[in-house]
Amino acid sequence: MAWRGRPPSRVNDVRELVAGRGGRGHGEADRSGEEGCGIFSGGGGCDVGGGGDRLTPGGHRCYSLKPAAPEDYPMPGPSPSRSLLALVLLLLGGWSAAARAMEDHPLAPADTSSPRATFDSFVTTVDAIYTDMKSSPPSPALRERFRRRMARVASCLDLSEVAPTLVDSKRRQAAVNLKEVLDRIALPPAAEIPGAEVVAADKLTRWRVPGTEITLVRRPEGERAGEWIFSADTVDRAEEFYRLAEPLPYRADAGSPGLHDLYVESPGWMIPDAWVHGLPDWARRRYWDVTLWQWAAAAALLASGAGLVAAAFAAAYCVAGRPGAGPLLLMLAAPLVLIGTCLGLDFLITTQVRITGDVLFAVKTALRIGMFGGCVVLVQAALTRLGEAVIRSRRLRPGTIDMHVVRLGFQILSVLAMAWMVMLGAASMGISVTPLIAGLGVGGLAVALAAQHTVENFIAGLVLFADKPVRIGDACQFGEHRGTVEQIGLRSTRIRGIDRAVISIPNAEFAKLRLVNYTRRDKILLKTVLGLRYETTADQLRHVLAALRQLLTGHPRIDAESVRVRFTGYGAYSLDVEVFALTETNDWATFLAIQEDILLEVMDVVTGSGCGFAFPSQTHYMATDSGVDAEVRQCAEREIRDLRVADGLAVAGFLDRGDHAAAPAAPATPPVRRIHRPAA
Repeated sequence: MAWRGRPPSRVNDVRELVAGRGGRGHGEADRSGEEGCGIFSGGGGCDVGGGGDRLTPGGHRCYSLKPAAPEDYPMPGPSPSRSLLALVLLLLGGWSAAARAMEDHPLAPADTSSPRATFDSFVTTVDAIYTDMKSSPPSPALRERFRRRMARVASCLDLSEVAPTLVDSKRRQAAVNLKEVLDRIALPPAAEIPGAEVVAADKLTRWRVPGTEITLVRRPEGERAGEWIFSADTVDRAEEFYRLAEPLPYRADAGSPGLHDLYVESPGWMIPDAWVHGLPDWARRRYWDVTLWQWAAAAALLASGAGLVAAAFAAAYCVAGRPGAGPLLLMLAAPLVLIGTCLGLDFLITTQVRITGDVLFAVKTALRIGMFGGCVVLVQAALTRLGEAVIRSRRLRPGTIDMHVVRLGFQILSVLAMAWMVMLGAASMGISVTPLIAGLGVGGLAVALAAQHTVENFIAGLVLFADKPVRIGDACQFGEHRGTVEQIGLRSTRIRGIDRAVISIPNAEFAKLRLVNYTRRDKILLKTVLGLRYETTADQLRHVLAALRQLLTGHPRIDAESVRVRFTGYGAYSLDVEVFALTETNDWATFLAIQEDILLEVMDVVTGSGCGFAFPSQTHYMATDSGVDAEVRQCAEREIRDLRVADGLAVAGFLDRGDHAAAPAAPATPPVRRIHRPAA
């Protein structure tokens, strides 16, 4: 338990007795053994009696229970009133020591079980921080104690709507502003602030300080459900409340008068207080709640950091594109310098120079943007260099689709990483990324519809990369054209035609064509048809076939197992002989040389066999027409007449009676008689 505000009358009597006069001190009644302003102050206090009291730097009288020297203040003999006073002081001292031990316990959280408990925890913890700032010299132990107490203060505030980057600064500033307001306005008695019993009975979820908009709310869910904290709106408007309450005087029992001035003007532990106190008055004038010396220090730090970053990027620009590990490290060092500079400036300006208010939030936001910008540049540079290293290690030829796809893959990876960095930075500064992601989805759909042909070519390029029907330098035939592939890009493919013209085909169309890759064949087919004259005899033809087979099977650049020489038929003007063989080469120029050699040998074989090559021609034969054989004609006619008269002649299924109308009808199934065929 801690006393806040005006203590009970018995404690006032104790104060007057201890002070030896009617003066009143300021502070808390639970800090025995701690140096600073308070009723019971252990070390660093003042002797009881005349001249033993002193004024603290804040202008408040400080009292101590340290006994004065007997020779200076002779003590009277024992009396009942003094015995009662000693007993009360002993009890209060023991209770204060126990409370202080509980407060300084590293694991002791703030009591937020009710509005009263949260109110009391917040006020007493901020008062303890104020006491340390006023009276204790900077030390590691003080910084650790300050960190623990600020954590307790933060547990009394709803910081859920504060950007993660600004949480540490916002909680300090909100705590100072709220405490300044609470030290100036009239507060209700502790008994009127709802405790745990009232909260449980009335099922309260909100409580407002009477006459103000300062509100405490109950956490509805989460790990700390049921705890009472100052609302997010109260935290956000804390500075506004302070500006409205600033003209009001401090209450007589204010626990931390002058806290805001102390917070604004005090430097960090790296800057001695004597330096700040030794500055002229004009250097401590405030502009936008920041003193002039803080403006100068922050400007000097920012200028130094900007110069360092500019020098690093200038050095990296000078070695850009050079091979070797040194330029690579220097290129990566530039964004690292930017990141380190932003972090260092954030630490120095926030914790050492200690600028406050909106100026601090603006500087921290700018530094955080610079830090994430450095992360983006670092990721982009690292992935780009890594992609180039992969291309060099795999010895990919320039202009190949493999190189383009590898480079594109690392570019896509760097874009995704940079987008993640941007969203992470936006989230750390309190910017919601959900609408941004939704907008990117809709925008991506619109872009995809508008650039569907480009996307189609891009996907076709990826298909060509995966399937690899042709490569750079391959001779191929596509449709009716033939040429050599020079470049396969992500949008189009360029081919050098036989006439040396460059043909550019979109990948979507190129992937649909019938592609013939001549470069990938291991052998080239030699196939021709020889047309021999019709005057060629059978034995001559057999001689030609045997000689050609012997020629091809014995040639050093012909695959003997593939040789086939056959007489295939009678042409319109020639006897056709087909020659089929595979040459042992995949180079077109070499194949043409082999084909030339073989065709010349074939000519020698045909000529040596007494044959000749046929050519399109027609042969006309002249003779006298002998007419028709009259005897044979008369014999045929006579036989038909006999058949018609005797049995009837069936022609096309009908009975042919000729000119003999009175002939008897033919039987239903006339006997079959063969017509005599005279010998030729």
